[in-house]
Amino acid sequence: MSVHRIVTLAVLARLAAGAAWAVDDLTFIHVSDEHVPHAVAQTRETLAALPLGQEIALAPYGVTAAAPSFMLSTGDLNEFGGGSGWWEHYLGLWVGIDLPVYLQLGNHDNTWRCGRPRLRTLHGSAFYAFERAGVKFIGWDTATPQDPRPSIAEEGVRWLAAEFERTPPEQPVIVFLHHALDGREFAGAWDRARLLDLLRTRNVVLMLVGHGHSARAWQVEGLDTVMGGSTWGDKRGYGIVSIRDNMLRVCHQHASGEMVALLEKPLPARSPFLQMTVSPLAPVFEPGQPLRWLVSCEPVDGAVAGQWTLDGDASGALAREGEAWIVELPAEAVEPGAHILRVELTDADGRVTSRTDEFFVNGGAFDIAWRTPLGGSSQSTPAVSGGRVHVGDNSGVLTTLDAVDGRVLREFRTGGEVRSTPLVDEARDAVYFGSADGWLYALDRDGGDRWRFDAGSAIYGSPALIEGRVVFGTAEGEVLALDAATGALAWRSDAPEYAIEVAPCGGADGVYVGAWDHYTYALELADGALRWRHPSAGSDREGFVAWYYSPADCAPAFAGGNVFFADRAYRLTVFDARTGERLLDEEKAAAVAGCADGRFVYVRHSDGRVSKRNADGSVVWLAEVPTGAVATPPVASGGVVWVISDRGMLSALDDSTGALLAQERVTRDLFAFAAPAFDGERVYVADMAGRLTAFTPTFVAAR
Repeated sequence: MSVHRIVTLAVLARLAAGAAWAVDDLTFIHVSDEHVPHAVAQTRETLAALPLGQEIALAPYGVTAAAPSFMLSTGDLNEFGGGSGWWEHYLGLWVGIDLPVYLQLGNHDNTWRCGRPRLRTLHGSAFYAFERAGVKFIGWDTATPQDPRPSIAEEGVRWLAAEFERTPPEQPVIVFLHHALDGREFAGAWDRARLLDLLRTRNVVLMLVGHGHSARAWQVEGLDTVMGGSTWGDKRGYGIVSIRDNMLRVCHQHASGEMVALLEKPLPARSPFLQMTVSPLAPVFEPGQPLRWLVSCEPVDGAVAGQWTLDGDASGALAREGEAWIVELPAEAVEPGAHILRVELTDADGRVTSRTDEFFVNGGAFDIAWRTPLGGSSQSTPAVSGGRVHVGDNSGVLTTLDAVDGRVLREFRTGGEVRSTPLVDEARDAVYFGSADGWLYALDRDGGDRWRFDAGSAIYGSPALIEGRVVFGTAEGEVLALDAATGALAWRSDAPEYAIEVAPCGGADGVYVGAWDHYTYALELADGALRWRHPSAGSDREGFVAWYYSPADCAPAFAGGNVFFADRAYRLTVFDARTGERLLDEEKAAAVAGCADGRFVYVRHSDGRVSKRNADGSVVWLAEVPTGAVATPPVASGGVVWVISDRGMLSALDDSTGALLAQERVTRDLFAFAAPAFDGERVYVADMAGRLTAFTPTFVAAR
């Protein structure tokens, strides 16, 4: 039996005997925001000054801490996701430091080339736990795969709920993550609340974060939070966290020599928050149905007051009903669509405990026909064909559902995120999709494994079917073409110099794709030879700064001999597909999409507009609808152009005129990274709360 197991059993035995939770002396080092290879010489100087193998005088508190036993880093380990040897460069920082190092990812680690596969190699998952001296540590990834915006991952929420089931309420818990949970970069309050509500159920004594490049301490909804600064820059340094004699102390040691006190408190015996549950009368309310929630808490008499808030605006007091509290909203005062209800209870000490619920009211432009939970957050646009819906999620599963009632027909599990949109090949009765485990999969309609191809690197982009070949890009920056029938490799191009996360498009005997090296590429369909490469209008800059603005987070679109790209600088660039001549440069374009007949291109603008374009880029129509700057493309299907805004406002436009047919908010406080899919009867939306929802558009029957 391991020493760790013996210690755990001993602690549990003391708890059973009624003793307080025992925590041994513990010290560890907190670093953050290394950003390799940026200013790596300063980071090496910071790490060389770490007080390893010795007790540490915490001068601001007049006490001595034990020698550090391990280190934590709270993200932005690399500047561009760790490709091109930078990950190995980062790991080299720790050579000669004889302590375990536990890492978490930041937005810089996940945006250009997602670091989750590397964290799985090191720690088993991007969400993981370990114990030291009686304290449980939770490493939690707030960085969205292949996007700079933070989000709360459904697969992480489910993992943590299971982990907390194994965690005694008295055990101290320290959580380390990159983004502070009050950050404005999240989509909204409900996104953050999905994690905060869970953290309040256990004895979370400290949250350690990065991202802000400063050293400070504050509370996030009652949870003590410390930001760890950075290992480089004018204020570079590291954090020291000590637990001794039941006291938690946190200091920051600046490279200048100054040590700053950030937090000192006794370890609480258990979570100080009320343990709340908020139960709706129904997850989806029908028109006229009472909007009613039952709120309970432990201890039953722990709350002295309560209030509710709807969509961050309207609010009111909770009513007491026996041993529970009641929220009841007038049905006529809540419009159809998605809403957020926040419930707060205040205890006798004035401490506020909250729970947040998202709900939907039918009776508007889009009624929920069914909603099915997926294994994790979804950035995968559903694919609908033959009465089935195929969708991927970040737990690594491709799910196939019945389009009529949402029944799960098949779950195909892979070893990494399935972020790509499945590609349905009706002629061959096959479904193709990629996974971050590095495999491109081909399944038949009945779920059989038709063939699979090991690409050798994570696949985040969707595959494209171009003249009998399945063409896709990899995180290694390669483009591959496989025979659709057999999976045999036709060609492999290593022309791109960094990661590819989107689908290629085809036309004029070529394959076109953008990479995170700031270039657009045209390859010959026959053999993958490079036809041309050029920066887009927004990425046409000098140095590595150009990489930030690459034409890489939205697939290009082909029409009439021209290829359209939108880049991260929100510029639209149109090239002649054969020559690479730049034909058009336009501002405020976040995404592009083609149509089935190849005659038109649709542009999602970053400023609340959508346009339909001819092949030469001229405007057919321009419509004003909510959009936002996410690279989620419009979808033209069944005479309708579907657009979902960055935070879930779904708009339906007439494809001929651009006239608005219907509009309603279908999700709240979540980023919408997956485009909707439409089969002529229903529109399907996958979201970051790990759900696939089928909506019935009320205007369809009337057309």
